[in-house]
Amino acid sequence: MDEEILDESFFLDEGNSKKSDADVRKTGLENTFTDRQVGSIAVSIEPVAFNSGLDYVLELFSKQPELTALPVESNDHVIGVIEKDVVEQVTSNALKRFVSKTCGEYVVESPLILDCGDYLEKISAEALEIAINKNVKNFVVLHNNRSFYGIVSAEAINKKIEELKKQDFDKAASIQKNILEKNTENKFPFDVLIYNQMANSVGGDFYVSQKLSEGRFFIGCFDVSGKNFSAALLTVTLGSFFTLLKQLDRTNISSAKIISMLDKYLQEIVPLGNFITGAICFVDYSAGYVQLFNCGHTNAFLVKQDQNGNKKIASIKPTLPPFGMGAVTKALNEKVKAVYKVSISAGLQIDFYSDGLTDMVNDEGVRFEEENTKEFFKDLYDQNPYTSVKYMESKVSEWVGRALLPDDITVINMRF
Repeated sequence: MDEEILDESFFLDEGNSKKSDADVRKTGLENTFTDRQVGSIAVSIEPVAFNSGLDYVLELFSKQPELTALPVESNDHVIGVIEKDVVEQVTSNALKRFVSKTCGEYVVESPLILDCGDYLEKISAEALEIAINKNVKNFVVLHNNRSFYGIVSAEAINKKIEELKKQDFDKAASIQKNILEKNTENKFPFDVLIYNQMANSVGGDFYVSQKLSEGRFFIGCFDVSGKNFSAALLTVTLGSFFTLLKQLDRTNISSAKIISMLDKYLQEIVPLGNFITGAICFVDYSAGYVQLFNCGHTNAFLVKQDQNGNKKIASIKPTLPPFGMGAVTKALNEKVKAVYKVSISAGLQIDFYSDGLTDMVNDEGVRFEEENTKEFFKDLYDQNPYTSVKYMESKVSEWVGRALLPDDITVINMRF
């Protein structure tokens, strides 16, 4: 049998070859931290000795250009870091190199010691405040609050926090979109066309269209006070109410009863100082009428064309208070004219919208206002149902131009 003779160098431990003390280490713990913990972004790196010369430290930085700092050790204890830009500054010419001292003279002590298991959201505010006020760029990181693990930069913390925020917003936007879709039905004997554009990833507008029973339908447009996450959480609350409503027997439930139930439900959940406005249309198609409730919402509009082809528009102003304060039920019981009742007739259109429509501004800072809104709905009257949502989108884009949306926009167009 032939035997292969191996060179003795085959058995040499490659680890014995000289490595830079600045080598980033693999600890085996890299994948044990969640992406919300400090350990997920900390750089595990061998510290340099306190008495190391600056030329040596500069060489380490040159070998690993991605490093911006190195931990410094004294008496087997990491006392801080030395910054790359400091080393480059104090060794920028031959004279400075000649008189330069050891890296220990330029150590930046870490005023905040972090642990791998610390959650970034919890420590970020303190870390970034120290970074700004004390000009600290890097922090020492321990493992189990005992042994040295590595370092983490204030920049990395800030970048990761922004990344996590975006992930949270994306998840919240997906949840909100799903809730809106689950509460929107469109197989009615009349058209319900809905356009929605959130000003941010998540927003405070909510809409619903549900069949209650044979020939009876419920359509609503809601606007939550506040913006972003706080408002979006309340839209989830609205969504949970209407999701639960679908599980009930709604054969004989009246529109006023639904609105009263919603008011009591929100009163228990909406924080003091917050409220939710709503414009609601209850359609009894079999009986040939609609009931309209305006709970502190923007004016709704009825649009119809007369025999001469002229469009007539009527405002449905708020007669009821917003939801969340426990006042809607009381007002329904006390006010004689709290509800509008309109007969269904061919060509009738009912339009709801959130105040983001009237509040949108163009490139010159001019608000859309209510008069333009009325003209918007008159023009919408002539649009084909299949292209109406595209028309709404184009009109909003045309007005806004390069300006930013100050608020969420929802438009609901009902056609009989």
